[in-house]
Amino acid sequence: MQENLKYDDVVPKALRFIKEKLQFKYSSQSHYRIGWSLMKEFMNSNEIAFVSPAVCHRFIEHLCDLQKKRELLPKEKRSISAALVLCEFIETGYIQKKKKFRYLEGQVGKLIQQYILFKQPERLDSMTIGQIERNLSRFNFWLAGAHIHDISNVKLHDVVRFIQGLDSSKKGCINLLLMHLKGFFRYLYNNDLIPTNIAAAIPRDNYKKQARLPSYYSEEEIGQVLKHIDRGTVLGKRDYAIFMLAVRLGMRASDIANIKFGNLRWDVSTIVFQQCKGGKETKLPLLPAVGNAILDYLQYGRPKSDESAVFLLFRSPYLPIKPDTVGGIVMRRLRNAHLNLKSRKKGSHVLRHSLVKQLLDNGRALPVITEVLGHKSQESTRHYIRIDMESLRKCALDVTPVDPQFYNQGNRNYFYL
Repeated sequence: MQENLKYDDVVPKALRFIKEKLQFKYSSQSHYRIGWSLMKEFMNSNEIAFVSPAVCHRFIEHLCDLQKKRELLPKEKRSISAALVLCEFIETGYIQKKKKFRYLEGQVGKLIQQYILFKQPERLDSMTIGQIERNLSRFNFWLAGAHIHDISNVKLHDVVRFIQGLDSSKKGCINLLLMHLKGFFRYLYNNDLIPTNIAAAIPRDNYKKQARLPSYYSEEEIGQVLKHIDRGTVLGKRDYAIFMLAVRLGMRASDIANIKFGNLRWDVSTIVFQQCKGGKETKLPLLPAVGNAILDYLQYGRPKSDESAVFLLFRSPYLPIKPDTVGGIVMRRLRNAHLNLKSRKKGSHVLRHSLVKQLLDNGRALPVITEVLGHKSQESTRHYIRIDMESLRKCALDVTPVDPQFYNQGNRNYFYL
C-alpha cells in the first residue's frame, strides 16, 4: 500500500486508466470525475493532505452519516462507488472492470442462454440483449430461491408471485421485464419445452411511455461545432469525418463505428451498409463534403493498419472504434463549441433529429425522410417529425366560439362544477 500520495497525482492517473485501458464512455468518466471531486472537497474541509484507502473509507462513512440526515443527491450516491474504485487503484494500481450480476445456472439458466442465442438473428443491439439476459437472470435467481429448478414445475402463480415482489414504483422496468418474460415463455411453448402457454396468461400492466420531444440543433449551431473542430490534427480529421456522417447522413453511432472500406462505393458516390439495428440494407449518397472529410482522414489522419474498419482509435494499438466512442466524440465536440446544452440531448442520436429538422425545413416529404433515416416504416419516422412545431401549428384547428348562454342551460352554472 502506498502512502503520502497527493490527490492531484493519483486521480489523473485513475482517470486516464478508465479512459484508455477500460475505454469507459464519456458519461461514465464524468461520474467518476464528479465523485472524486466531491471527495477532494471532503479532504479540503477536513484538512487531509494525502489520499489513501483509509481516506476513501472515511469519505464513504461521511456520506453514510449524511444519508441519515437527508436523501443523498444522485452524484453523492455515485460517489460511493467512485471512492471504492479509487481505493482499488491506490492499492493495486489497477481497476477491475465489474461485470453485472447474471444468474444463469441450472436447467432454467441453460434455457435462457438458448433463448438469447435464438434472439441473436433478429440483430438486436447489445443493450437490448443485455436487458433480456439481465431480466431473465433475475427471474431465474428468484426461482432458485423458491427451490424451483425444473422449468416444467413453473406455474403461472409462480410468475405472478415474482411480479408482485417487484418495486411497483419502477413501472418502466416492470413493463420491460413482463415483455421479456412473455417472449421467453412463448419461445418455450412454441418449442414444446413446457406444456402450457404461460405467456398468454402473463398480465399486462398498461404502461405507456411518454416520449420526450426530441432535441435537435439548428444548422447555425451545427456550423459552429464544425468550425471548432481543428482539422489540422489527426484527432480533428477523424472527429470531423465522423461528425459529418452523423449530421449530414443521419447515420447511427453503431453504423458509423462499423463502416468498412467495402461499404464506401467511391465509383458511384454511395455508402452501402447493413444497419446494426434491424439489419436493413441501406444506401446513402456519399455527399462531396462527407466524402472529402473521409478522404482527408484516410490520407492524412488514419494510422497505418490492416484493419478493415475505416475509423480507428488515434492511440496504439489502433483498434476499431466502438459506438460509445462515436457518442463520446459528438458530446465532446458539442461541449467544445460552447453551445447552450441545458436540457438538450448531447449524444450522437441528436444529430439524426437535427438532420430531420433540416429536411423538414426544406420541405422534404415524410417518405423521403423515412428513406434517409433507413426506417422500415413511416411510423418509426413520425416520432422525429414532432420537432417541427411550426408545421404542427399549421395543422391546429380553430375552436368555434360557444354562446355564453350554453353554460347556463337548466339554471346550472358550469363554471363552478
